[in-house]
Amino acid sequence: MLISRRSIVKSTAAGAVLAASPVGLRLAFAGSTPSSVLVFVLLRGGMDGLNMVAPSDDSDLFAARPESLRLVASGTNAALPLANGPSSNDWRLHPRATALKALYDAGQLAFVHAAGVPASSRSHFQMQAFVENGVADQITLSQTNGWIARYAIDTGIAGQTFALLSGDATVPPSMTGDKQAISMPDPNQFNAGSASRTAFLEAAYSSASGSLGAQGRVALNAVANFKTLSTGFAQPSGAYGTDSLSKALSVVSEVIKIKAGLQVAEVEFNDWDTHVNQQPRFANSAAILSAGLGSFMADMKASGQTVTVVAMSEFGRRVKSNASGGTDHGHGNVMMVLGSSVKGGRIYGKWLGLNPSVLDLGDVPVTTDYRAVLSEVISHARGDLPTSLFPGFTAPAPLGLFSA
Repeated sequence: MLISRRSIVKSTAAGAVLAASPVGLRLAFAGSTPSSVLVFVLLRGGMDGLNMVAPSDDSDLFAARPESLRLVASGTNAALPLANGPSSNDWRLHPRATALKALYDAGQLAFVHAAGVPASSRSHFQMQAFVENGVADQITLSQTNGWIARYAIDTGIAGQTFALLSGDATVPPSMTGDKQAISMPDPNQFNAGSASRTAFLEAAYSSASGSLGAQGRVALNAVANFKTLSTGFAQPSGAYGTDSLSKALSVVSEVIKIKAGLQVAEVEFNDWDTHVNQQPRFANSAAILSAGLGSFMADMKASGQTVTVVAMSEFGRRVKSNASGGTDHGHGNVMMVLGSSVKGGRIYGKWLGLNPSVLDLGDVPVTTDYRAVLSEVISHARGDLPTSLFPGFTAPAPLGLFSA
């Protein structure tokens, strides 16, 4: 789909919006490729962490859920064993997550359990807003913009070409606040059309005043720069699937390979709100997530590019299942950190167990603030951590997610 005059100047508070791109893709660019690209994967909908990574022999989990919603140690659907859990239990990974298991065993994937937003809300919208703004309360939320935008501004990458880029019709909340944020379609279609059409748009906005003209010029400049960068556009070397997550990750890999200066990417994957008939839906989503991340990490290894991936959901699900074969909104959850420098093959975090006496209103309590994980990742993978990145939050001692 070509970029229209209407779409090239459509704007949000963060900047110009060009067009829609593969579902789930958000990108942030700057002038040179860093040592490690940060990829933030938001699992919208509230992934059931206890159906992804859990102690298979926990008697409290047995009492709370039927076998179909538990990770079992034997039988045709036996879950995958995980060494180095946070307790003496038999920790297991969902049986469809085979690529994640391989990364874990190779020491390139670490889990952090009982992690999340230290807020009492179980609302998708509020908790997603907290995550994308890097906060944990409504008052701070009302005073901030997206945490990725703040990172870009505070580190100076926001002032460079392709500083922030979104794949949606508008920039995602995590990137709002940077005035040059741009939305991009499929990279192969990121253009303004014919030469005559491009000339018309350039003439229309070259002398236009105010934010309308400025945003139009930013957008056209981005198109022109990307055209130069994308000559001989690289193709994915990994075996990506056709689902939305895999497509988005394959585009991230391609953009990294052309050395456009990709600094931060955000990729979304939905379909985790499993109130009803969770077992088949979750199994399918777990397989897609595992295969997508597995292909991406293999692709990056083959290309020699260092990346660090953080995957999380806005909250987990309740420990006790409901009467509809599913689980309802919960609290604490499992986060994933992937990368060649990750000290993987281990489940991090303080695990209190699943006895009703230690639960948070029936949910896994949050013992690790998600911002502690993000802070450690940024400090190690990016080599910087702006002091104002997460307002009101002071990072604790590192979990030790990375090798020295």
